[in-house]
Formats: sequence, C-alpha cells, structure tokens
Amino acid sequence: MSVNPVDKLEWQLESLIEGAFMRLFRRTIDARDIAVLLLRAIEDNASAPKSLSDRPSAPDQFLVQMNPANIQGFLAEYPDLPQRLARLIVDFSEESGFILSANPTVQLLPNDKLTTLEAIITAERVPAMSGETAKMQPVADDAAQRRAQNPSLHVSDARVIPLLKSVVNIGRERYNDIVIADGYISRHHLQLRRRFGLYSLFDVNSRGGTRVNDKSVAEHRLRNGDVIAIGHTTLVYTDDNGQSAGDGTTQILPPD
Repeated sequence: MSVNPVDKLEWQLESLIEGAFMRLFRRTIDARDIAVLLLRAIEDNASAPKSLSDRPSAPDQFLVQMNPANIQGFLAEYPDLPQRLARLIVDFSEESGFILSANPTVQLLPNDKLTTLEAIITAERVPAMSGETAKMQPVADDAAQRRAQNPSLHVSDARVIPLLKSVVNIGRERYNDIVIADGYISRHHLQLRRRFGLYSLFDVNSRGGTRVNDKSVAEHRLRNGDVIAIGHTTLVYTDDNGQSAGDGTTQILPPD
C-alpha cells in the first residue's frame, strides 16, 4: 500500500521533534500542521512541466513564519532545524515526483502577529542562472532599469497603505500585514513579494480568487495603477516610478 506523502512527512517530522521538542509542539502547533503547510507550499508554487515527459519543478526557497516563542523554543532544542527541514523537503519532493533545480533553503521568520498555534509557509524558486527561464526572471530583467518608489495600496475603505516590507500578507485574519474586514475574502488571501525592487502579487490558493484589471490571476507583476479585486474589496497599486498598468507577467487562471 502506498504511503500518503503528507503522512510520510508527518512521520519524519515527528521523529525529528521527539522528546522536549515534541512536547512543545503538542502544546502549540503540531507536526501535521507543518507537514500540510509544506506540502501546500510545494504544490502551490511548483512550475508546470514543459512537456508531458517532464516533471514539475518544486520551489527551493521556503519562508516559515511563526510566533517568536515557537522559534526560540525550537532552535534552542535543534539549532540546525532549517537544515533538517530542507532535507525533509528534498525527500518529500522526490517522493511526490517533483524536481529541485537547487538545494532548498528554509528561513525561520518570527511574526508576533501569529499565535503559537499558527504558522505561515511561503515558497518560491531561485531564478535559474543558465538556460532555464525561471518563474520570476522577467521581474529581474525589468528591475535592472527601475525600482519601485513609494509603492502603496489604496484600499476601497479609504486607507492608503505604504508597502515597506519585502513580503506583505493580505487577508481577513488579524495575523496578516494588511487586514481587510470582508467576509468574501479568505483568511490568508494573497501575498505581495518584493524582488529586485519590484512587487509581484500571488494569490494564495484563495477560495474566491484574485482579479487584476478584471482578469483572474494566479500571479502578477504589479504596475502603477493596477486595480486588484478580492471579494467585495478593491485595492489600487501605485508606484511613483512605475510604468502604466498592463498585462505584464499576469498568469490567467484556467476556468473551473
């Protein structure tokens, strides 16, 4: 009987966090939560194969956000936890049929907006240095000529929110960087990531989806004037040094 990849990763994590570390997990976030989040991060951010004979490429950079108390306790028991998790990602990718173009790295980031029962895991691929065209490569090319200046989001509730962080989480739950009280958006709906001075938008497997300039998107490189629609809320992205809004690197979601 084949083993479910989530169950296998859970068993590996449980063997990793035995003893005092395991007891700490049981009082807070548990191994299966981390396993499921890692699985989703790999699957949601994998690049589609170029042909039917190829395998999808898994992301190789992982950011794990947790409450500072969780991270402090985990690293006190296992200082090499990021390296151990990276090895688990390699095993999981091989088991699930993904390929890795680089050795994965895991970064632990404290987030005091999260409770000890919460964690957010995001993932992306490092742009290829050779002939392979990486997922975020168009952003790097454009950034060689300009960087965003005073990037902001203008929310339909009249808020103007400057974008200062390299990773900005948006949703209705209070642990997000931008909290929107709209019952029609997901708890963790979308994420903005700054790379090479420019922001790109990623829909985080939301239930209602994300539209930019009236097109459904999975990801989109933001341009000055882009209109983002989630639930019943509209956000307008502005960039003082930005080019006018256009199709850019928008990826249209396939119809249901």
